[in-house]
Amino acid sequence: MDLLGFVARVNGVTNDLALNFINDFVIEKCVLGKAHPVPLDEAGELRLWVVTWMFVYFGTLVLYFLAAGFHYLLFFVLFKESYIPDYKPNYKEMWREVRFSVTSLVTMSAMVTPSEVLVHKGFTKLYENVDEYGLAYFLLSPILFLLFSDFIIYWVHRFLHHRLIYKYIHKPHHSFVHTTPFAAFAFHPLDGYMQGVAYHIFVYFIPFHTFMHLASLGIVGLWTINIHDRVDMGIPLINGAGHHRVHHLTFNHNYGQYFIIFDWLFGTMRDPKKWGNLMESEESVYGDDAKKIG
Repeated sequence: MDLLGFVARVNGVTNDLALNFINDFVIEKCVLGKAHPVPLDEAGELRLWVVTWMFVYFGTLVLYFLAAGFHYLLFFVLFKESYIPDYKPNYKEMWREVRFSVTSLVTMSAMVTPSEVLVHKGFTKLYENVDEYGLAYFLLSPILFLLFSDFIIYWVHRFLHHRLIYKYIHKPHHSFVHTTPFAAFAFHPLDGYMQGVAYHIFVYFIPFHTFMHLASLGIVGLWTINIHDRVDMGIPLINGAGHHRVHHLTFNHNYGQYFIIFDWLFGTMRDPKKWGNLMESEESVYGDDAKKIG
């Protein structure tokens, strides 16, 4: 089998194997103690939803702890003096980031589950045969995915910073000012879900290869961890960790997720090289009642 023929089936096979493993081994054998597990496609609709939630939640936790832990070890411990020389460990605050992320992901995963069930049932424009749209589209579609999601996230993120909305939904994430990679998923569940909607609706409107979809979602998770690690590589047009640090320090700049394009177009971009570590208070941006909720 050639490489493209292989990757054309990776997502479907991986997804089916994961869901069936959770159903057969975790639920049927370990939880229910059955010697002969009932296959997932015969176990009923409720089982499919439960298994899908488990797949999303625990899969995200594995990615979160492995990637965030690696970033922390690399940049905050081993090469701290080269990348973050002014960092002073605050383990109480880091534990709060971890606790917030782990608990919020329970609800966020549940909110994402309906979309993932529909993907599993084939209600999207995901496709498996590369030849259906051609190799060029296969290779360029992730860029389309990133631009599409970045545009929507820019406006969703900016909406969440509206002074009438901010303190109810988005403020908990901004309680983490000097972030570590473990702050990546430390959101109010509704906040995290709203900022992730673009990733899920894309496949209902635009054809996307199943493997590219899987790879792109993995990259999204890694990128979310990356922009909270304070290490900016200074890549042109990219909204890196430096840009996002400015966002956490000033609240109303650098709303983009991947690129600075929309911040530049709509006048909200601040260059981290020029801005430095200047910080604004919540009260100066949102008024005196900004700290009353959160």
